[in-house]
Amino acid sequence: MNVLEHSLQKKLDRIQKKVEEQSLSKEIKLPNWPDAKRGTPNSFLRSALFSAIQSKDRVFLKGVVLASQQGITVRFTGEQLNQEDLTLWETLVHLAKNEPLGNVCEFTAYDILKTMGLGDGGIDRERLHKGIIRLTACAVEVSINGSRAYFSSLIDSGVKDEITGHYTIQLNRQLIRLYNQNTWLDWEQRAKLRRKPLAQALHGYYSSHKNPHPVKIETLHQFSGSKNKKNFAFKQKLSIALDELVKIEFLESFSIENDRVIVKRK
Repeated sequence: MNVLEHSLQKKLDRIQKKVEEQSLSKEIKLPNWPDAKRGTPNSFLRSALFSAIQSKDRVFLKGVVLASQQGITVRFTGEQLNQEDLTLWETLVHLAKNEPLGNVCEFTAYDILKTMGLGDGGIDRERLHKGIIRLTACAVEVSINGSRAYFSSLIDSGVKDEITGHYTIQLNRQLIRLYNQNTWLDWEQRAKLRRKPLAQALHGYYSSHKNPHPVKIETLHQFSGSKNKKNFAFKQKLSIALDELVKIEFLESFSIENDRVIVKRK
C-alpha cells in the first residue's frame, strides 16, 4: 500500500468510526425476524463458540481461539458453551428483540422456559438460572475479516426476583455489530433436534449457508468442539446427525466422499 492509499484508508476508517459512533448514540433495534425464526449471528453458527458437547463435558477456557470459518476469529474466556446455551441465548434475544438494545427487558422464568419448549419445574428453573449466569460470566471476542466486531459477555447484566421468578436482563448495544451477517433459524426444526447437540450444531452451520459447499470431516469436527479425538468415531456420529437433518426435512440428502461432506438443502 503506497502513501496515498494509506492516507485514503485512514480517512475512510475515521469516517466509518464516526458513522458507527453516531449510530450507537441512537435507538438500536435488532432485525425483526418472524416468531417462527431465531435471528443468530453467522459468527456464532460458523464457529465452535456453542459446541456440540454434553453439559457434563464443559471445561473452563481462558483466551482460547476457537475453531471457526475463514474470516471469523472467536476468542473465548469462561465456562464452555454448548447448544443448550445457544437455545437459551436465542430465546432471550427473541423475547427482547422488540426493545431497543441496551434497554432493560423483563421476563418470567415461565415465559423463558415455555418459549424454549421446556417444563417449569424446580430443576428446569435451576438449569435456566445457571445458563443465564454462564452467558453473563463469559467473555467473547469476535473479529470479522480482521476487524474487531465485538467483545463483551453475551448478557450484559440482570436481576432475578427470587420470590416472583422474574428476570430483568440487559443486552449489550454493541451486539448489533454482529447482526450484519446473520441467519434466521427455523425454530421448529431446531426444537425437533433437542438433546441431539451435533445435529443442532450442523443445522445451525448449514442454515447459515444458502448453497453449502463440500466440507471436510475434520473441519466439522473442529467446529463442533467435539471431545471425540478419533476421526472414524466422529464420522459415524456425523452420519447419524446428518440423517437427523434429513428426517426433519432440512436436508434433502447428504453423502460423505473422500472425507468430505456433501449436502443438498431442501
